[in-house]
Amino acid sequence: MMLSSVSSALAEAWETGTPVAPLTGEYALGSLEAAEDVAGEVLEKLGLVPCGIRVTETGLVGVMLPGRIVTGAALPLAALPHARVAPAILAVLAEPITPDGTGLPALARLHPAIDVASSRWREGPADLFEAAADLAGLGHVVMGRGRAVPLPSQVALALDGAKARPRPADMAALLARAVQIAREAGGLPVGAVLVLVAGGGVAVAGPCEAVVRCTGLGKVTLSLR
Repeated sequence: MMLSSVSSALAEAWETGTPVAPLTGEYALGSLEAAEDVAGEVLEKLGLVPCGIRVTETGLVGVMLPGRIVTGAALPLAALPHARVAPAILAVLAEPITPDGTGLPALARLHPAIDVASSRWREGPADLFEAAADLAGLGHVVMGRGRAVPLPSQVALALDGAKARPRPADMAALLARAVQIAREAGGLPVGAVLVLVAGGGVAVAGPCEAVVRCTGLGKVTLSLR
């Protein structure tokens, strides 16, 4: 299966929900560059225009697509194969990121968020390359109320009423990484978003209620059914 065939299969999976079989042998993605090429072709085939960057503590980097879901929403698990939920922060740019810029851009506001990752691979991604090719496992981002506050240093995730225990999260490092990636990609305009995902998330085995709290920022809730 050539790279163009991989991107076609992934694009079809995005549109129809038909999962993609694992890649093996000579058809496996052998580099991050190849995976990113596939991701770019997927966007092109779907006619999608990114509105920002999404980065995770696990090393995945991908685009953010337009259309967020607000806190309290319900999402169908059937449309989210291999679903994982993780605490996140969605930052909205108050000034552009330019290729020749330095330092961090001003942020208009921050939103507490739940990153709902998914996979178009039938067995889930076999490695980092497959995950990257699948738009870094992008599913949905559910966001709470935005505020103009400093980046939180702690986040917490709880499922089904369990106590949300705060844990340290280096959101400043994730922000710096997202800005660097945006610069290398040509920059981002005012109003674009940076989604910073803490940790690798928790696998969702069945219907549940998820709550994320970001210290000093607020909380966001989601029902998965």
